[in-house]
Amino acid sequence: MSVKSENVLQRVTGWEAVELVFQCVFIGLLQFIKLGIRRLWKGACRRKEPSTPSVELTVDSSIGIHCHIKVLGVKYHYVETGPKDGNIALILGDAPDSGNLWVPSWSSVIRRLAENHYHVITLDLRGTGGSEGGNRRDLSPPRAVAEITALLKALGVTENKQAIVIGFGIGGVLTWYLSHSKGSLIRKMAVVGAPHPNLYWQYPPASFCTNLHFIQWPHFPEKWLADGVMQEGTQWTGSRARDWSGALNYVRGAAWWRIHPGHKVRPRALLIGARTGAAQLVASAQMCASPALRLVADPSPRDPELPGLILDFFVGKPKQAEEVPRGIMGRVLGVMADKSRGLTRLALTPSD
Repeated sequence: MSVKSENVLQRVTGWEAVELVFQCVFIGLLQFIKLGIRRLWKGACRRKEPSTPSVELTVDSSIGIHCHIKVLGVKYHYVETGPKDGNIALILGDAPDSGNLWVPSWSSVIRRLAENHYHVITLDLRGTGGSEGGNRRDLSPPRAVAEITALLKALGVTENKQAIVIGFGIGGVLTWYLSHSKGSLIRKMAVVGAPHPNLYWQYPPASFCTNLHFIQWPHFPEKWLADGVMQEGTQWTGSRARDWSGALNYVRGAAWWRIHPGHKVRPRALLIGARTGAAQLVASAQMCASPALRLVADPSPRDPELPGLILDFFVGKPKQAEEVPRGIMGRVLGVMADKSRGLTRLALTPSD
């Protein structure tokens, strides 16, 4: 905690950077050959199959108002819900945008937050939705933190009026960077399906990051992810290469930056991961001063357990319909009621 905020983000330099470059070249080359052979095979198989039209995602406009804002010269698109004088709840979705943030279960979370006087901002990450794209330098962790910080301040967030932040996947990785660097602006945070950035090479930051060294290459990863070569049987098989530019450039930038090992996230943190990934969740929790860990079947907005976990953490459990008064008289009446229930159970117990 003695680490200053300006020293939290540390660039990979020296021999470690040289070693990383060689690994990306040579390991990436082996993966390139392997994936290239797979691509040729899939291409031959695809020619035998009828072509299917691509599916375009639509956004439910009933959940909020679509807005645009320029932050440090970059155009962002977001959907705002709830009272504008409420505390900011910033939601950073995954990349690529799968439309998960508009499923009914997650829309109910947004409405509940709005009902509890939160001004909910559902932000499109750069390169997704209506937000501007960028190259790997534009989407590096320091630049991403600077832009999101400027956005929060433009929306009225200060150290005295802090925000809550919820991040999924790539948005969760950005939540980690933001909370380490600008923790004074955040009251609570939730990271769903995203390991800590310092675990980048042990636990990939997103489900599509099965070939991290190859992802550092230009052009080909976008093309082959869109063609379904790198991930078989996914909903993104019919996507476009440009749909992946933002996601991959965030991941590419993350490879070259670390969080100072002596710095911990100060805001209260809810970490949600898959039941098969308990190890990475526990390892990530070591970087938090006050973590809460939860495991679900599918750490995404579609998981039926997620809304309850998120709302309990940020809003609290709903009050009981009726509570017994806690004064002296209330306690006396409570004891008498317990005794009468005990006598009733005793009287109804059948005799031998």
